[in-house]
Amino acid sequence: MEIKKCSRCGRELPITEFNWADKAKDRRQGVCRRCFSRYNKARYASNREKFKADVKRYKTENPEKVLETRLKTNAKCPTKLNARKCVEAAVACGVLTRPSVCWGCGCNSNEHRIEAHHHDYARPLDVIWLCTPCHRQMDARRRKHDGLEPFGKRKQAGYSSENE
Repeated sequence: MEIKKCSRCGRELPITEFNWADKAKDRRQGVCRRCFSRYNKARYASNREKFKADVKRYKTENPEKVLETRLKTNAKCPTKLNARKCVEAAVACGVLTRPSVCWGCGCNSNEHRIEAHHHDYARPLDVIWLCTPCHRQMDARRRKHDGLEPFGKRKQAGYSSENE
């Protein structure tokens, strides 16, 4: 096992405890992961507002790149949250447009908020636009079809009516 000494804390650690660095002689950083993490946390804490402003500016200036990144992330891990973020990014860059009318009941956005509904999280941009009540009904039907209990009806772990 290869050993390297951290230039910050002086500990001798396995080479796997050092991040990759293309320009370094041994292709590893000179600072161990723990020290590097502490440095980054302190740097972010002292410049939090600047970092947030930079991220916000990047998102507004590069909506297509943000969407591309979101789609790649969702392809690796198609979850509800990742699919939702893909839709937000697609709306921001103009790939999707949020309609003002519900697909289910026809109400307009003045009556209820219009939301994107996914049938399959692996296809994040394949959505139908529903008002909040229609979206909740659609989710309840999906849960019933999948054999899951409706929201609010789940039992707490280890609790049953026999314990009363």
